[in-house]
Amino acid sequence: MQRFLALIGLVSILTACGSSAATQAPTTAPTTAAAATATTASEPTAAATEAAAEATTAPADSAAGTRTIKHVLGETTITGTPQRVVVLEWVYVENLLALGVQPVGVADIEAYNTWVDVPVELGPDATDVGTRGEANLETIASLKPDLIITLKYDADKNYPQYSAIAPTLVFNPYPESGDQYAEMIDTFNTIADVLGKTEEAKAVLSKMEQTYADAKQTLATAGFENAPYVLAQAYTSNNAAEIRLFTDNSMIAKLIAKTGLKNGWTDSAFQVYGFSTVSSEVLAQLGDVHFMYVVANDDNPFASGTVKPFWDSLEFVKKGQAYPLGGDVWFFGGPLSAEVLAQRVVKSLTKQ
Repeated sequence: MQRFLALIGLVSILTACGSSAATQAPTTAPTTAAAATATTASEPTAAATEAAAEATTAPADSAAGTRTIKHVLGETTITGTPQRVVVLEWVYVENLLALGVQPVGVADIEAYNTWVDVPVELGPDATDVGTRGEANLETIASLKPDLIITLKYDADKNYPQYSAIAPTLVFNPYPESGDQYAEMIDTFNTIADVLGKTEEAKAVLSKMEQTYADAKQTLATAGFENAPYVLAQAYTSNNAAEIRLFTDNSMIAKLIAKTGLKNGWTDSAFQVYGFSTVSSEVLAQLGDVHFMYVVANDDNPFASGTVKPFWDSLEFVKKGQAYPLGGDVWFFGGPLSAEVLAQRVVKSLTKQ
């Protein structure tokens, strides 16, 4: 439970107050505005998100083999195709792995391996460069990277130091408006372009879209077409259950919509990080929904002595419509995590 609380604390710092200012985005949760309709796997999003609009690739200088990449903190010139990449946020680690690229350095490898369950493993040769948000600059420099990838919350503090070591790209998974799913896709495509992996990216996104289509068909056949759901992440804080209910602008709500389900949770205020933080009492207002949730294996606040009687009284619990997705589902990842979540949703609802 201590590891989970530490992780949640980091997520809270990187999301709820993940930036020094409200306009700055954290990093463990996804973001960004896109078209309400899903785009095809091989096409860019219909409406580029705030972050993606700033992360574009200028035409290459064929003589020098250089490109200028615009990102949320400016422009970065990259020569050739990067071979030694240091990644300081887990979603970008996942992106590299999906493209067949092993990073030479990663922030907080042990926790990554614990919390991010994707089918492509991080190789044993990757060097741990410290924690997310407080990476060790000397360790990074010792790896002689030719590219560093991080997110805005981290780079707001450390961009000059990172850039002194290697060209650095900065993404913002939490812009002030829009949905996170579009940002995830656009950032994935930008990274693929920088690494010379555009064809691989098309294949990854095509497979992801097929996973959604298969999930939608399976759920429809099982009677879940347009079924209302609520997606939650919960943990214990100060001896009480703290619960995140995910809103429609979150990456995971967008991807679940692609499986044919309808989000049963709305918030009157726009939630930049894609979730509302609520008390357990709010669950009584949800009514007849399919409640899917993630809790740590050693910290299930819904099973605690003080909450359990209330939990058992909830309508969706009494109807057998509460579904644990497993403690290793990562809500703030890329295409591989999206596939894992879609598959877990199908498995949970259909009781496979």
